[in-house]
Amino acid sequence: MRYRSIPAVAVMLLVTAWVGASALGAEDRLLTRTVEVGGDERTYHVGLPEGFDPDATYWPLVFAHGGGGRPQTNFHSVSLRRQVAEQSLPAIVVLPEFVTADKQVSRFPALGEDAFLKAVLEQVRGEYRLQPKILLTGYSMGGQFSHRFALLNPELVQACAAFAAGTWTTPDGRLLIEQFGAVADPDVFLRDRENVAKVPARLSDLFDERVAGVAGRRAAAGVERVPFLVMCGALDTRHEIAVEFAKSLLEAGVDVETEWPETAHGGRRPENEGEFAKYAERAVRFFRAHTEERQ
Repeated sequence: MRYRSIPAVAVMLLVTAWVGASALGAEDRLLTRTVEVGGDERTYHVGLPEGFDPDATYWPLVFAHGGGGRPQTNFHSVSLRRQVAEQSLPAIVVLPEFVTADKQVSRFPALGEDAFLKAVLEQVRGEYRLQPKILLTGYSMGGQFSHRFALLNPELVQACAAFAAGTWTTPDGRLLIEQFGAVADPDVFLRDRENVAKVPARLSDLFDERVAGVAGRRAAAGVERVPFLVMCGALDTRHEIAVEFAKSLLEAGVDVETEWPETAHGGRRPENEGEFAKYAERAVRFFRAHTEERQ
């Protein structure tokens, strides 16, 4: 028998493809859909559970991705879908492709991405049997989107798991900024360009009139009925404001759970993947606890 050698680059590509396929698992079951919003065609993905029953009713589980990468292959997205299967959560996972070129519109859903998510949900509801409220989660920029959407739309959200946000808006309208702290009046603070030097350089784009107008929006009536899970790495520079946000929820009468894995914001490596995996595992466990009474 003759063997033909394979170039090293080809071997590397094959190994990468195999590892990617093994890690993703459920990605081949994702369905890609489009919806028109404001005259633009937008993309989202739907992950059906194994053994999907078209006559059964499922929870719509929305994952808001971070500022980089793709929602289909994002580590937290993949981990979430795996945990949904392992913990038998009766959910259909919905992965909208949020705007990343202009991060502010996804950090602050009131700038327009809330309309995108609502359009996605309306279309998905026309295709599948779903519970009336959503389960909502996200990491980093997705944590910003998810907690603000839940605070402003509590009638639509069954439970929210928000992770490692660079800024948080408290129920009473304060803005918490990474490595800076609380801003009592975000509208005034963000309109004053002299304040730019007070925050990390990567957050200088917060000083935008659009953001100033929405960053301090107070929670809508009924937010106390939405349970929250707040998580952030104990080694993350965003940890302090995550703790403060959780306290603000408690003060507003919201049921809050917290956990602080031993993670920095990024830098996921083989030796700390177990800590990063806690976000998805804990989120699905949290969602199960707050949906079982409705099943």
